[in-house]
Amino acid sequence: MKQFFIPDTLKVGEHYSNDQIKYALEVANLGGIRPKIKDKELDFIVLITSAEETKNIIRNPYVDKIEGDILTYTGARLKGDQDISGVNKRLIEQKEKPVPILGFLKEGVNQYKFIGFLFLLRNYQDYQLDNQGNLRAVWLFEFQIFSDIPLLKIGKFNDTFSPFYNQFKKEILPEDTIIDYLLPEKIQDEIILPKLDEETLKSIETLKKNLLTINPYEFEVLMSKLIEHTGFINVEVTKKSGDDGIDVNAFLKHRFSLDLSYQFQVKRWKHSVGRKEVANLRGSLGFNSFGVIISTSHFTSSAINESQGTGKTPINLVGMKDLYEIIKETNFAL
Repeated sequence: MKQFFIPDTLKVGEHYSNDQIKYALEVANLGGIRPKIKDKELDFIVLITSAEETKNIIRNPYVDKIEGDILTYTGARLKGDQDISGVNKRLIEQKEKPVPILGFLKEGVNQYKFIGFLFLLRNYQDYQLDNQGNLRAVWLFEFQIFSDIPLLKIGKFNDTFSPFYNQFKKEILPEDTIIDYLLPEKIQDEIILPKLDEETLKSIETLKKNLLTINPYEFEVLMSKLIEHTGFINVEVTKKSGDDGIDVNAFLKHRFSLDLSYQFQVKRWKHSVGRKEVANLRGSLGFNSFGVIISTSHFTSSAINESQGTGKTPINLVGMKDLYEIIKETNFAL
């Protein structure tokens, strides 16, 4: 029988058992969000997410997901509408003070890999469909993962975390924290959801749920067929390339104009598309080409500003609501 020991340090990439996390960090042994309270104040938070599995995505496309160095995490409460209270409210305390959030990724039975510090980029309310097809409101949290950190001495997290936090706060822009549908209305920590009827929202979420269950390349092929269906010609999916490349090339023909070249980047993402992705697409465009980003997620305010920058080639942004409307209006068969 393997001897149980309580670690006094945490190392990125190392695996720990649930009991080791519980006893070493003195947090609860259940739940994805585990706050540590010290002297009646929030000391740090342990946040546990699960490794993504294809079969799990098919069963539940809303599972948490790590894309690059971004973790998209759904708040606590499995049934009914979620709100910003309890442990969900604890997460947003990091906006105002340097509360360390320690990320762990469950990779197997009682195997939790430490992935580093988590920094809250943005949180917002969105919709999901439950197992019965009922619409519910949930809170999504997007975290940037900082894995390049030294060995952490347990009990001394703030000493290491504070410099990272201060630098992060200097570099993050306010417009990076706000997403498309939150503009311009925002009331403190409460936000106003899109004013759409429930049936439309359910239809949009059904489409999103279906799109999230296919792999990224199949999504590119599907979007190329939609692009051709809407009137573009010579539509072709490019060979698999880096994230900053072009996914689909197409031309738009009009009798009063030369054929217009369009280059698309399609992102089957859970986390929001930011300014960097828009700027990278613009830098990848061919001569006299227009750019479009199609995404299953949201666009940040900084992405929208970048797409419409004065003196720059405009980039058109197509999110889930726009995608749903295009498919509906053109009677495209999925």
